[in-house]
Amino acid sequence: MLLRPQHARQLRGSVLLRFSEDYQAVEVDLRGDEILVADAPDADRAHDLVLEGAFHDFAALLAAPLTGGLPRPTNAIGRAALGRLADGRIEFEGPLRLARGLLQLMSALPDKQRSRLPQEPAAAEYSARR
Repeated sequence: MLLRPQHARQLRGSVLLRFSEDYQAVEVDLRGDEILVADAPDADRAHDLVLEGAFHDFAALLAAPLTGGLPRPTNAIGRAALGRLADGRIEFEGPLRLARGLLQLMSALPDKQRSRLPQEPAAAEYSARR
């Protein structure tokens, strides 16, 4: 079952995940309503986005809470994940928009939802008049 179909429908592209350990590279083809995940025996073929790093660094990135598709800097786990990107433990080559979309899709913790406070009566009347 896909937890975030709204994100999946918007993503198009080919992603390659390369691990610094001796694991098989993984290819993710995002085709809107269809997602193909497979071993990538031909890891040299062209991909829209390439992510490289250790498996445990990828796991930390996926476990981080997100804001706008990026690890949340106001959270210790998010800062640690951002550190992995900043110091090059996880490298990526390709469009940031696709990387953010992939993180939103694969994240263990979805983007923080903004709580909406009910408008005060005076504010509601003012906005209705405009």
